[in-house]
Amino acid sequence: MKIVVDANLFASGLIKPKSNPDKILDLIKDNQVELILSPSVIREIKRILLYPKLQKYHHKTAREIDAYFEDVLMFAWIVEGEKAVNVITDDPSDNKYLACAHEGEADYIVSGDHHLLDLEFYKGIKILKAKSFLGLIKDARNHFRA
Repeated sequence: MKIVVDANLFASGLIKPKSNPDKILDLIKDNQVELILSPSVIREIKRILLYPKLQKYHHKTAREIDAYFEDVLMFAWIVEGEKAVNVITDDPSDNKYLACAHEGEADYIVSGDHHLLDLEFYKGIKILKAKSFLGLIKDARNHFRA
């Protein structure tokens, strides 16, 4: 199962251990799902994690954020993210997630951003909140155990 995760979920996962976003990052690190990233998504995640208002919650330096992110990159597929996508006009910067997901042939985009969530689907890719994605994973596991 291949997923794209937006920058805000990375921030939430770093700030709130044991939260739904953190559980998704654990699934990635445990190779239970494949993370797809693009250079523009990576830049946005790093930029957001270095916001002073977020740093006061996670207390990590730029160097620690780089080290954290290097660990994440070990588990990620990197696509170019250069497909021209102009679907979200209210916040065009969110189109990078659609491009990344399409190029990487993702199954899901996991996000808390209403611009993405309002679409529900993009080119057959389901867009879900973290809690819904975790429910889907749980259902799939139960199905295979039965």
